[in-house]
Parts: sequence; C-alpha cells; structure tokens
Amino acid sequence: MITHADLKKYGMADVAQSFNDDGIANYIKILKIKITDVNSLVIEGINEANDNQFDKALKKFEEAIAENPYDVDALLRAAFVYEYKKNHDQAIAYYQKIVQVQPNEPYLQLRISANYYYLKQYHAALACTRTALAMKPNFADAFFNQGLCFYELGRFDDALKSYGQSLAIRSNHFGTIFNIGMCLQVLNNYSDAIESYTKAIKIKPKEPDAYFNRG
Repeated sequence: MITHADLKKYGMADVAQSFNDDGIANYIKILKIKITDVNSLVIEGINEANDNQFDKALKKFEEAIAENPYDVDALLRAAFVYEYKKNHDQAIAYYQKIVQVQPNEPYLQLRISANYYYLKQYHAALACTRTALAMKPNFADAFFNQGLCFYELGRFDDALKSYGQSLAIRSNHFGTIFNIGMCLQVLNNYSDAIESYTKAIKIKPKEPDAYFNRG
C-alpha cells in the first residue's frame, strides 16, 4: 500500500498532504504507476523534489514528457506539482492527457474536478464528478466534491443531498458532517445544523470552526 510516507520518500511531501492514504493507494494502483520504474529524467526530477526544488523538478518532468508525451509517470508527477503550485489550468491539462491513456479511471476525474473547483469553474467540476460517479457509483469523494460545487452555486438542497450520499458511504468523515451543518445553517435549519456540528466536534474535538459555527 502506497501512503503519504511513500510520497514523501519520493519527493512529494507537500503534495501528499492533500490526499488521504487510501486515496493515494488507489490512485497510484489504478493508474498502474510503478514508482521504481521511471526513466532517468523522472528520477532526476524526484531528486530535485526531495530537495524542495519544485521548479527544477518540474523542468525534469517536462523534459521527460517532451521525450514521451504520454509518459503517465511523468505526467502525473508534473500534474501533482502544478496542482501544488496552484497552476490549476496546467494540472488539468496533464490530468486530461493521462485520461487519454487511462480513460476509465474515476480518480483522474476527481483530480480534474478539484482543479476546476479551485478555478471556480463549478459547472465543469460538477461534470467531472458525474463522470467519476458513472465509473464508480459508490465514490464518496466524488459526492463530496459535488456538494462543494453545489454549495458554491447556491444550490444548498442539492449540496445537502450530495453530502448525504457521501456520508452514507463514509459515515465518520469530519468534512462531510461539518459541511452538512453549513448547508443546514444556511437553510435556517438551526437545530439540525447544531446537531451536525456537535457530531463533527466528536470526530475532531480540537477543530475550532465547528465550535464557532455551533455557537
């Protein structure tokens, strides 16, 4: 199983913070990436990333991509770094290139969705979550991302439904329960909102936002 520790070992420590361990394991496994099976340019990029030299690392990954435009390993690492550097357009472009090689992978659609969300392109992000769910109907993270997008679009009832579907799959997730509270609060259902915040506090008792919103 590939975890945060593995990504840190291979120079992706900062990027690793945005993924849970199960997500990393599935993401890498499904894309059929072998961390030890990389060409010399990618290895050089990994070494630069280990030293937090992300611009230099990116240059090496780009050189590898120039040699093989569909090198999934180089594309994925470059996309991770672009996402970390908040260059979301370029991250999307590289994830989409990987889609051409691996068209049926829901985790790619999830990352593309997340980057569209960061760009505030919520309708495009929603389209990707629907694609991901068509591939994997029980994809809690895709329902969660849907909820985020619906919330930003002011579609609070739809957001509540998506969060509920996510929670039905992953019942003890702080972010989902907290966001359900936010939806209920904006819909003026204060008693249920307080109940959600209280549940969230039980999961993460040191999280200040839940206490603040609960009042």
